[in-house]
Amino acid sequence: MAKILSIVGARPQFVKAALLCKRLRELRCEEILLHTGQHYDFNMSDIFFEELSLPAPDYYLGVGSGGHGEQTGKMLIEIEKVLVKEACDFVLVYGDTNSTLAGALAASKLHIPVAHVEAGLRSYNRHMPEEINRLVTDHVSTILFCPNTVSVENLQKEGFANIWNHGNLYAETGTLLPVDSAQPFVVNVGDVMYDIALKAKDSAVEKDVLEKFGVWERRFVLVTIHRPENTDVRENMENIWGALLDIARSGVYIFFPLHPRTYKVLSEFGMLADIPKHLILTDPISYREMVVMEHHAGVIITDSGGVQKEGYFFGTPCVIPRGETEWTELVEHGWNVLSGASRERIREETFRLLNIDHDARESKQFYGDGDACTRIAKILKNVISRGTHEQG
Repeated sequence: MAKILSIVGARPQFVKAALLCKRLRELRCEEILLHTGQHYDFNMSDIFFEELSLPAPDYYLGVGSGGHGEQTGKMLIEIEKVLVKEACDFVLVYGDTNSTLAGALAASKLHIPVAHVEAGLRSYNRHMPEEINRLVTDHVSTILFCPNTVSVENLQKEGFANIWNHGNLYAETGTLLPVDSAQPFVVNVGDVMYDIALKAKDSAVEKDVLEKFGVWERRFVLVTIHRPENTDVRENMENIWGALLDIARSGVYIFFPLHPRTYKVLSEFGMLADIPKHLILTDPISYREMVVMEHHAGVIITDSGGVQKEGYFFGTPCVIPRGETEWTELVEHGWNVLSGASRERIREETFRLLNIDHDARESKQFYGDGDACTRIAKILKNVISRGTHEQG
């Protein structure tokens, strides 16, 4: 039986893992789930396991917060212990967090194959910790599961040559990938977040969520800000906050669930006094609630890569207070806008996008057909089965 260690630790990874865990277990793979504890607040972690029906972790490391080196180092030590004990066939990592990097490094040093879900993303900004995590993880992985053709092309530029099916969407899930190549395999499977977002939307009670938070369809702006390049730079945070105040004082409702880091920074900077009534601040909300809010917002202001993409799934454009994005196709398509941390640009682009009929805009199928998790599970099982058979 195929034995896979799946490593998660941050909120977006719980979402990405939810449906794939289910597909692996349906194929009778033995999956061991390890939660590093990178996100340890209940609203950032436990509620996601409950809501998305993720199985309880077999291992919980409880690493918590800390500097990048401290956090990653603690994870490396503890993940290595688990890998030595469990003797897995593959390690499965997601996205671009410190949990991703630690899992990939620990496995590669023990010569255990690594499969990277959401491989090939690039912002081309190496000042971002996530960019370093992506680069290193991709270059120590055995199978790179890409979400779209752009990510395949990024890997080709870096010298990856073993592109399965020429970078097109991998459709023949029953076909076995060779296992005797010295180079990793790059496979475009589609986006796992598209899979789970479609299912979450179907099961959400949308009217109840909107009423709970006191907003109306397409008449509010959804905001998520959490990246250190914004929260840890006072000028950037002041500009973003100023833009939100401008928009709220114009009479447009803003719904802003606060990441713990963002709340701490806003408090320390003294920005939480005199909140206008149209600016609604809350604790982090559940994934299904977030999907409803993304679907019904008029515009999203976000520095989150995942939220940019989910907005597109549901026909909602994003203003991105960053200088670059991993999802370049959505900017090139004219759907999302890079504003940087400019008060004027954030405000102007938000008002501009609020006045566009987005239901009439062209939408392209960038992220597959909603079956990426099935593809990944079948490929992993087939590769492991073939490898075990050939070794025997």
